[in-house]
Amino acid sequence: MRLRVPVPADDGEAGQATLTDIDVLSIDIDSRLRISRSSMECKIGKSQGEPSTILWLAGFRQLLELDHVALVRQTVSPRGQALARKLNIVAMDEAAVGQKEKAHAWLPERFAHLDGPACATAEARTDTQLKGLPEIPAGLARFLRGDALLADSPELLRAVQAMGAAVERQGVLPDPAAQVLASHSLIAVLLAALQDAGRLDHVPERMLRRRLISALTVGDPDDNFVLPVLERADAYFRHIQERTHKSYVDAGADPIRINYSSLRDAVATPPPFVSDYIDLVERLRANPQVSRNLLQTAELVCFDALLGDSAWKERAFAHLLTTEHKGLLLVGLRCLESIAGPQVVAPLQRLQRIPFEGSAGIVPDRGEPPRQQATLFGLSGSPDDVES
Repeated sequence: MRLRVPVPADDGEAGQATLTDIDVLSIDIDSRLRISRSSMECKIGKSQGEPSTILWLAGFRQLLELDHVALVRQTVSPRGQALARKLNIVAMDEAAVGQKEKAHAWLPERFAHLDGPACATAEARTDTQLKGLPEIPAGLARFLRGDALLADSPELLRAVQAMGAAVERQGVLPDPAAQVLASHSLIAVLLAALQDAGRLDHVPERMLRRRLISALTVGDPDDNFVLPVLERADAYFRHIQERTHKSYVDAGADPIRINYSSLRDAVATPPPFVSDYIDLVERLRANPQVSRNLLQTAELVCFDALLGDSAWKERAFAHLLTTEHKGLLLVGLRCLESIAGPQVVAPLQRLQRIPFEGSAGIVPDRGEPPRQQATLFGLSGSPDDVES
Protein backbone atom coordinates (compact mmCIF):
# COMPACT_ATOMS: atom_id res chain seq x y z
CA MET A 1 0.00 0.00 0.00
CA ARG A 2 1.28 3.49 -0.85
CA LEU A 3 0.07 7.02 -0.26
CA ARG A 4 0.05 9.95 -2.67
CA VAL A 5 1.25 8.02 -5.74
CA PRO A 6 1.75 10.42 -8.67
CA VAL A 7 0.10 9.60 -12.01
CA PRO A 8 2.32 10.72 -14.90
CA ALA A 9 0.91 12.73 -17.80
CA ASP A 10 1.74 11.18 -21.16
CA ASP A 11 3.79 13.63 -23.24
CA GLY A 12 3.46 16.20 -20.46
CA GLU A 13 5.20 19.53 -20.99
CA ALA A 14 7.89 20.84 -18.69
CA GLY A 15 6.42 21.39 -15.25
CA GLN A 16 3.33 19.35 -16.15
CA ALA A 17 4.71 15.82 -15.89
CA THR A 18 2.13 14.77 -13.28
CA LEU A 19 -1.51 14.41 -14.21
CA THR A 20 -2.84 13.83 -10.69
CA ASP A 21 -2.09 11.47 -7.81
CA ILE A 22 -3.65 8.50 -6.09
CA ASP A 23 -4.40 9.23 -2.45
CA VAL A 24 -4.14 5.57 -1.42
CA LEU A 25 -3.01 2.77 -3.74
CA SER A 26 -3.43 -0.82 -2.58
CA ILE A 27 -2.05 -3.96 -4.24
CA ASP A 28 -3.74 -7.21 -3.20
CA ILE A 29 -2.47 -10.69 -4.10
CA ASP A 30 -4.59 -13.79 -3.60
CA SER A 31 -3.52 -17.38 -2.96
CA ARG A 32 -3.20 -18.06 -6.71
CA LEU A 33 -0.97 -14.97 -7.06
CA ARG A 34 -3.58 -13.01 -8.99
CA ILE A 35 -2.97 -9.31 -8.49
CA SER A 36 -5.63 -6.63 -8.12
CA ARG A 37 -5.05 -2.91 -7.70
CA SER A 38 -7.32 -0.52 -5.85
CA SER A 39 -7.31 3.21 -5.29
CA MET A 40 -9.01 5.29 -2.65
CA GLU A 41 -9.83 8.95 -3.22
CA CYS A 42 -10.06 10.94 0.01
CA LYS A 43 -12.00 14.20 0.13
CA ILE A 44 -12.55 16.72 2.89
CA GLY A 45 -15.89 18.49 3.10
CA LYS A 46 -19.55 17.82 3.77
CA SER A 47 -21.05 19.26 0.61
CA GLN A 48 -23.33 17.27 -1.67
CA GLY A 49 -20.92 17.56 -4.63
CA GLU A 50 -19.68 14.00 -4.58
CA PRO A 51 -21.44 12.84 -7.84
CA SER A 52 -18.88 14.70 -9.97
CA THR A 53 -16.04 13.02 -8.07
CA ILE A 54 -17.68 9.61 -8.51
CA LEU A 55 -17.99 10.17 -12.26
CA TRP A 56 -14.35 11.25 -12.34
CA LEU A 57 -13.35 8.08 -10.49
CA ALA A 58 -15.12 5.92 -13.08
CA GLY A 59 -12.90 7.40 -15.79
CA PHE A 60 -9.86 7.25 -13.50
CA ARG A 61 -10.38 3.52 -13.01
CA GLN A 62 -10.52 2.99 -16.77
CA LEU A 63 -7.44 5.17 -17.41
CA LEU A 64 -5.23 3.27 -14.96
CA GLU A 65 -6.92 -0.12 -15.47
CA LEU A 66 -7.65 -0.41 -11.75
CA ASP A 67 -9.72 -3.27 -10.42
CA HIS A 68 -11.44 -1.28 -7.67
CA VAL A 69 -11.85 2.38 -6.74
CA ALA A 70 -13.37 3.94 -3.64
CA LEU A 71 -14.38 7.39 -2.49
CA VAL A 72 -14.01 8.41 1.14
CA ARG A 73 -15.74 11.54 2.41
CA GLN A 74 -16.89 12.83 5.75
CA THR A 75 -20.45 12.35 4.53
CA VAL A 76 -21.93 10.65 1.47
CA SER A 77 -25.40 11.59 0.31
CA PRO A 78 -28.04 9.02 -0.75
CA ARG A 79 -27.72 10.40 -4.28
CA GLY A 80 -23.95 9.79 -4.19
CA GLN A 81 -24.41 6.27 -2.82
CA ALA A 82 -26.89 5.40 -5.57
CA LEU A 83 -24.56 6.68 -8.31
CA ALA A 84 -21.58 4.88 -6.78
CA ARG A 85 -23.47 1.57 -6.71
CA LYS A 86 -24.46 1.98 -10.35
CA LEU A 87 -20.83 2.54 -11.34
CA ASN A 88 -19.50 -0.22 -9.03
CA ILE A 89 -17.60 2.28 -6.87
CA VAL A 90 -17.37 2.03 -3.09
CA ALA A 91 -18.40 5.22 -1.28
CA MET A 92 -17.64 5.41 2.45
CA ASP A 93 -18.31 8.08 5.01
CA GLU A 94 -16.32 8.89 8.14
CA ALA A 95 -18.37 6.54 10.33
CA ALA A 96 -17.69 3.56 8.03
CA VAL A 97 -13.97 4.31 7.99
CA GLY A 98 -13.97 4.58 11.79
CA GLN A 99 -15.48 1.11 12.11
CA LYS A 100 -12.86 -0.36 9.78
CA GLU A 101 -10.05 1.35 11.70
CA LYS A 102 -11.25 -0.22 14.94
CA ALA A 103 -10.99 -3.65 13.34
CA HIS A 104 -7.33 -2.97 12.48
CA ALA A 105 -6.26 -1.23 15.67
CA TRP A 106 -3.73 -3.99 16.40
CA LEU A 107 -1.50 -2.76 13.56
CA PRO A 108 1.15 -0.03 14.03
CA GLU A 109 -0.13 3.42 13.23
CA ARG A 110 2.73 4.28 10.84
CA PHE A 111 5.41 2.26 9.06
CA ALA A 112 7.45 2.31 5.86
CA HIS A 113 5.68 4.28 3.10
CA LEU A 114 2.62 4.76 5.31
CA ASP A 115 4.37 7.84 6.67
CA GLY A 116 6.98 5.98 8.69
CA PRO A 117 9.32 8.75 9.92
CA ALA A 118 12.60 7.18 8.74
CA CYS A 119 11.14 6.29 5.34
CA ALA A 120 9.72 9.78 4.83
CA THR A 121 13.05 11.35 5.76
CA ALA A 122 15.02 9.05 3.44
CA GLU A 123 12.69 9.63 0.48
CA ALA A 124 12.80 13.41 0.99
CA ARG A 125 16.60 13.38 1.22
CA THR A 126 16.75 11.23 -1.94
CA ASP A 127 14.73 13.88 -3.79
CA THR A 128 17.47 16.38 -3.00
CA GLN A 129 20.38 14.05 -3.80
CA LEU A 130 18.96 13.04 -7.19
CA LYS A 131 19.30 16.64 -8.37
CA GLY A 132 23.06 16.23 -8.09
CA LEU A 133 23.21 12.84 -9.86
CA PRO A 134 22.99 13.69 -13.57
CA GLU A 135 23.45 10.09 -14.79
CA ILE A 136 20.30 8.93 -12.98
CA PRO A 137 17.41 9.93 -15.29
CA ALA A 138 14.71 11.75 -13.35
CA GLY A 139 11.97 9.94 -15.25
CA LEU A 140 13.48 6.54 -14.47
CA ALA A 141 13.79 7.28 -10.75
CA ARG A 142 10.23 8.62 -10.71
CA PHE A 143 8.95 5.49 -12.43
CA LEU A 144 10.58 3.07 -9.98
CA ARG A 145 9.46 5.11 -6.97
CA GLY A 146 5.82 5.36 -8.02
CA ASP A 147 4.60 4.45 -11.50
CA ALA A 148 6.11 0.95 -11.26
CA LEU A 149 3.27 -0.19 -9.01
CA LEU A 150 0.93 0.05 -12.00
CA ALA A 151 3.28 -1.50 -14.59
CA ASP A 152 3.54 -4.97 -16.14
CA SER A 153 6.57 -7.24 -15.80
CA PRO A 154 8.53 -6.40 -19.01
CA GLU A 155 8.32 -2.68 -18.29
CA LEU A 156 9.47 -3.27 -14.71
CA LEU A 157 12.44 -5.41 -15.78
CA ARG A 158 13.53 -2.91 -18.42
CA ALA A 159 13.41 -0.12 -15.84
CA VAL A 160 15.50 -2.06 -13.32
CA GLN A 161 18.01 -2.94 -16.03
CA ALA A 162 18.19 0.73 -17.03
CA MET A 163 18.74 1.72 -13.40
CA GLY A 164 21.68 -0.68 -13.20
CA ALA A 165 23.25 0.90 -16.27
CA ALA A 166 22.63 4.41 -14.91
CA VAL A 167 24.21 3.59 -11.54
CA GLU A 168 27.23 2.10 -13.28
CA ARG A 169 27.71 5.34 -15.23
CA GLN A 170 27.16 7.52 -12.18
CA GLY A 171 29.42 5.60 -9.83
CA VAL A 172 28.92 5.17 -6.10
CA LEU A 173 25.64 6.78 -4.97
CA PRO A 174 25.33 8.63 -1.67
CA ASP A 175 23.11 7.40 1.11
CA PRO A 176 20.17 7.30 1.43
CA ALA A 177 19.64 7.58 -2.34
CA ALA A 178 21.52 4.31 -2.93
CA GLN A 179 19.37 2.51 -0.35
CA VAL A 180 16.09 4.00 -1.60
CA LEU A 181 16.70 3.31 -5.30
CA ALA A 182 17.93 -0.22 -4.57
CA SER A 183 14.85 -0.91 -2.45
CA HIS A 184 12.45 0.34 -5.10
CA SER A 185 14.30 -1.76 -7.68
CA LEU A 186 13.87 -4.87 -5.52
CA ILE A 187 10.15 -4.13 -5.12
CA ALA A 188 9.87 -3.78 -8.91
CA VAL A 189 11.57 -7.15 -9.51
CA LEU A 190 9.35 -8.90 -6.98
CA LEU A 191 6.19 -7.30 -8.40
CA ALA A 192 7.17 -8.35 -11.92
CA ALA A 193 7.91 -11.92 -10.81
CA LEU A 194 4.65 -12.18 -8.86
CA GLN A 195 2.67 -11.09 -11.91
CA ASP A 196 4.38 -13.70 -14.07
CA ALA A 197 4.06 -16.36 -11.35
CA GLY A 198 0.32 -15.79 -11.39
CA ARG A 199 0.32 -16.33 -15.16
CA LEU A 200 1.82 -19.81 -14.76
CA ASP A 201 -1.69 -20.94 -13.84
CA HIS A 202 -2.65 -20.83 -17.50
CA VAL A 203 0.60 -20.19 -19.43
CA PRO A 204 3.31 -22.90 -19.70
CA GLU A 205 6.78 -21.88 -18.54
CA ARG A 206 8.25 -22.18 -22.04
CA MET A 207 5.61 -19.82 -23.45
CA LEU A 208 6.10 -17.37 -20.58
CA ARG A 209 9.84 -17.39 -21.26
CA ARG A 210 9.32 -16.87 -25.00
CA ARG A 211 6.89 -13.99 -24.50
CA LEU A 212 9.17 -12.39 -21.93
CA ILE A 213 12.20 -12.58 -24.22
CA SER A 214 10.16 -11.13 -27.07
CA ALA A 215 8.95 -8.27 -24.87
CA LEU A 216 12.48 -7.51 -23.67
CA THR A 217 14.05 -7.63 -27.13
CA VAL A 218 11.58 -6.37 -29.74
CA GLY A 219 9.24 -4.67 -27.27
CA ASP A 220 6.13 -6.78 -27.89
CA PRO A 221 5.48 -10.23 -26.37
CA ASP A 222 3.30 -11.19 -29.33
CA ASP A 223 5.36 -9.73 -32.17
CA ASN A 224 5.70 -12.00 -35.21
CA PHE A 225 7.06 -9.48 -37.71
CA VAL A 226 10.26 -7.80 -36.52
CA LEU A 227 12.49 -10.89 -36.41
CA PRO A 228 11.40 -12.22 -39.85
CA VAL A 229 12.12 -8.77 -41.33
CA LEU A 230 15.58 -8.79 -39.74
CA GLU A 231 16.21 -12.28 -41.10
CA ARG A 232 15.40 -11.02 -44.59
CA ALA A 233 17.67 -8.04 -44.00
CA ASP A 234 20.50 -10.41 -43.04
CA ALA A 235 19.87 -12.43 -46.19
CA TYR A 236 19.94 -9.25 -48.28
CA PHE A 237 23.24 -8.14 -46.74
CA ARG A 238 24.73 -11.59 -47.45
CA HIS A 239 23.57 -11.31 -51.06
CA ILE A 240 25.15 -7.87 -51.45
CA GLN A 241 28.36 -9.06 -49.83
CA GLU A 242 28.61 -12.13 -52.08
CA ARG A 243 27.90 -10.09 -55.20
CA THR A 244 30.43 -7.42 -54.30
CA HIS A 245 33.02 -10.02 -53.33
CA LYS A 246 32.53 -11.89 -56.60
CA SER A 247 32.99 -8.67 -58.58
CA TYR A 248 36.34 -7.97 -56.90
CA VAL A 249 37.51 -11.53 -57.44
CA ASP A 250 36.44 -11.43 -61.11
CA ALA A 251 38.50 -8.24 -61.48
CA GLY A 252 41.57 -10.05 -60.20
CA ALA A 253 41.57 -9.13 -56.50
CA ASP A 254 42.51 -11.67 -53.86
CA PRO A 255 39.49 -13.13 -52.06
CA ILE A 256 38.87 -11.61 -48.60
CA ARG A 257 36.14 -12.79 -46.28
CA ILE A 258 34.74 -10.26 -43.78
CA ASN A 259 32.33 -11.44 -41.15
CA TYR A 260 29.58 -9.10 -40.11
CA SER A 261 27.17 -9.18 -37.19
CA SER A 262 23.68 -10.51 -37.70
CA LEU A 263 20.95 -7.91 -37.22
CA ARG A 264 18.58 -10.59 -36.00
CA ASP A 265 21.03 -11.88 -33.42
CA ALA A 266 21.83 -8.35 -32.25
CA VAL A 267 18.15 -7.74 -31.50
CA ALA A 268 16.90 -11.19 -30.51
CA THR A 269 19.66 -12.24 -28.10
CA PRO A 270 17.87 -12.58 -24.74
CA PRO A 271 19.17 -10.66 -21.72
CA PRO A 272 21.49 -12.79 -19.58
CA PHE A 273 19.26 -12.49 -16.52
CA VAL A 274 16.23 -14.30 -17.98
CA SER A 275 17.09 -17.70 -16.48
CA ASP A 276 17.59 -16.24 -12.99
CA TYR A 277 14.32 -14.36 -13.34
CA ILE A 278 12.36 -17.43 -14.45
CA ASP A 279 13.86 -19.30 -11.49
CA LEU A 280 12.49 -16.62 -9.16
CA VAL A 281 9.07 -16.81 -10.86
CA GLU A 282 8.90 -20.59 -10.42
CA ARG A 283 9.98 -20.41 -6.79
CA LEU A 284 7.24 -17.88 -6.06
CA ARG A 285 4.67 -20.03 -7.81
CA ALA A 286 5.75 -23.10 -5.80
CA ASN A 287 4.99 -21.36 -2.47
CA PRO A 288 2.02 -19.03 -3.04
CA GLN A 289 0.99 -18.73 0.62
CA VAL A 290 4.33 -17.08 1.40
CA SER A 291 4.80 -15.36 -1.96
CA ARG A 292 1.53 -13.46 -1.77
CA ASN A 293 2.89 -11.51 1.23
CA LEU A 294 6.39 -10.96 -0.13
CA LEU A 295 5.77 -7.36 -1.24
CA GLN A 296 4.77 -6.50 2.34
CA THR A 297 7.85 -8.25 3.67
CA ALA A 298 10.13 -6.35 1.28
CA GLU A 299 8.42 -3.08 2.16
CA LEU A 300 8.94 -3.63 5.89
CA VAL A 301 12.54 -4.78 5.53
CA CYS A 302 13.69 -2.17 3.01
CA PHE A 303 11.75 0.89 4.12
CA ASP A 304 11.46 0.29 7.83
CA ALA A 305 14.11 -2.08 9.22
CA LEU A 306 17.05 -1.06 7.03
CA LEU A 307 16.27 2.62 7.53
CA GLY A 308 16.39 2.31 11.31
CA ASP A 309 12.71 2.27 12.28
CA SER A 310 11.24 -0.35 14.59
CA ALA A 311 7.65 -0.90 13.41
CA TRP A 312 8.74 -4.09 11.63
CA LYS A 313 9.30 -5.70 15.05
CA GLU A 314 5.59 -5.49 15.96
CA ARG A 315 3.90 -8.85 16.59
CA ALA A 316 1.34 -7.93 13.94
CA PHE A 317 4.05 -8.50 11.33
CA ALA A 318 5.48 -11.75 12.71
CA HIS A 319 3.79 -13.80 9.98
CA LEU A 320 5.64 -11.75 7.33
CA LEU A 321 9.12 -12.40 8.71
CA THR A 322 9.57 -16.17 8.59
CA THR A 323 12.58 -18.08 7.27
CA GLU A 324 10.57 -18.87 4.12
CA HIS A 325 10.05 -15.17 3.48
CA LYS A 326 13.76 -14.57 3.94
CA GLY A 327 14.64 -17.36 1.52
CA LEU A 328 12.43 -15.96 -1.24
CA LEU A 329 13.62 -12.43 -0.53
CA LEU A 330 17.25 -13.51 -0.96
CA VAL A 331 16.37 -15.20 -4.27
CA GLY A 332 14.80 -11.90 -5.32
CA LEU A 333 17.97 -10.09 -4.25
CA ARG A 334 20.09 -12.47 -6.35
CA CYS A 335 17.81 -11.85 -9.32
CA LEU A 336 18.10 -8.09 -8.82
CA GLU A 337 21.89 -8.40 -8.90
CA SER A 338 21.67 -10.39 -12.13
CA ILE A 339 19.53 -7.65 -13.71
CA ALA A 340 21.01 -4.44 -12.31
CA GLY A 341 24.49 -5.41 -11.13
CA PRO A 342 26.26 -5.62 -7.75
CA GLN A 343 26.49 -1.88 -7.24
CA VAL A 344 22.71 -1.52 -7.08
CA VAL A 345 22.33 -4.50 -4.74
CA ALA A 346 25.14 -3.56 -2.34
CA PRO A 347 23.01 -1.34 -0.02
CA LEU A 348 20.55 -4.23 0.50
CA GLN A 349 23.07 -6.87 1.56
CA ARG A 350 22.46 -5.90 5.20
CA LEU A 351 19.01 -7.49 5.06
CA GLN A 352 20.71 -10.88 5.50
CA ARG A 353 21.48 -9.83 9.10
CA ILE A 354 17.87 -9.01 9.92
CA PRO A 355 16.37 -11.72 12.14
CA PHE A 356 13.52 -13.51 10.40
CA GLU A 357 12.19 -15.24 13.50
CA GLY A 358 8.46 -15.01 12.92
CA SER A 359 6.05 -17.85 12.37
CA ALA A 360 3.08 -18.17 10.07
CA GLY A 361 1.21 -19.80 12.97
CA ILE A 362 1.45 -16.77 15.26
CA VAL A 363 -1.87 -14.95 15.52
CA PRO A 364 -1.54 -11.37 16.84
CA ASP A 365 -3.73 -10.29 19.72
CA ARG A 366 -6.29 -8.19 17.87
CA GLY A 367 -8.15 -7.47 21.06
CA GLU A 368 -5.50 -5.25 22.59
CA PRO A 369 -6.44 -1.60 23.29
CA PRO A 370 -6.55 0.47 20.09
CA ARG A 371 -3.68 2.77 19.33
CA GLN A 372 -4.31 6.39 18.49
CA GLN A 373 -5.66 6.10 14.98
CA ALA A 374 -4.78 8.23 11.99
CA THR A 375 -7.53 9.20 9.59
CA LEU A 376 -7.81 9.02 5.85
CA PHE A 377 -8.87 12.63 5.67
CA GLY A 378 -5.54 13.76 7.06
CA LEU A 379 -3.73 11.14 4.93
CA SER A 380 -1.34 10.54 7.78
CA GLY A 381 -0.75 7.04 6.50
CA SER A 382 -2.18 4.52 8.95
CA PRO A 383 -2.38 1.00 7.54
CA ASP A 384 -5.91 0.98 8.95
CA ASP A 385 -6.94 3.32 6.14
CA VAL A 386 -7.86 0.68 3.57
CA GLU A 387 -9.65 -2.59 3.85
CA SER A 388 -7.77 -5.14 1.74
